[in-house]
Amino acid sequence: MTLSFYNEHMKILIVEDDHQLNIAIEEFCTLKKYRTFSAKDGLHASELIDNHYFDFYIIDINLPYINGLDLVKQIRTMNIHSPIIIISASSEMSNFAKSFENGCSDYIKKPFRLEELYIRMNHLLSLKNTSEISITDDLQYNYAREEFIYLGKAVKLRYKEKRLCLLLMNNLNTLVKNEAIYNYVWEGEERDVYPVRQMVTEIRKKLPQGIIQTVIKEGYFIESKSSTPALTIK
Repeated sequence: MTLSFYNEHMKILIVEDDHQLNIAIEEFCTLKKYRTFSAKDGLHASELIDNHYFDFYIIDINLPYINGLDLVKQIRTMNIHSPIIIISASSEMSNFAKSFENGCSDYIKKPFRLEELYIRMNHLLSLKNTSEISITDDLQYNYAREEFIYLGKAVKLRYKEKRLCLLLMNNLNTLVKNEAIYNYVWEGEERDVYPVRQMVTEIRKKLPQGIIQTVIKEGYFIESKSSTPALTIK
């Protein structure tokens, strides 16, 4: 299975202060048809993380202003499921251990070939996108197809509704702020005054009552209420 299997609108954040390496990774990911964003210091990266949702992160440890380990910790306070690869020239076991303690998904040591990075990305995305999670005993979400299954039947969603639901499911039980929703779902397009509210209203008509929760003036989240094990691999 190759990365072309996955959503071509996937957004990847690259955080690397080495200018040439940053450009090389960005061009490589763009070649693979993914939307890439980059930062060359931890402060800029932190701002991007606060205001955007990304499907994948590639982060160097040693960065100006805010180091990569702290960025991983920041990401995991708001984004539980998106894979994070840490890249580093350091051979210190403490950095390796701390990376995983803070929530990274994989660790690659410099220098490395871009094809090696590609293989690691492919592996992590394969794990993520072959899973099905139970939200209630009657409602599941399939990451590979980006769809809900209610009472054994797939729930039909429009493209932007799918984007919103994927974003909420990638942050299950965690508030997703309105601005992050706008940036991820509309992808820079012009939007109406209350597009998120209207979209949530439409999605709620298709799902069991109470699945999408609202935090007034802040955002939305989906709460898992299943009495069965949450995650299965298909």
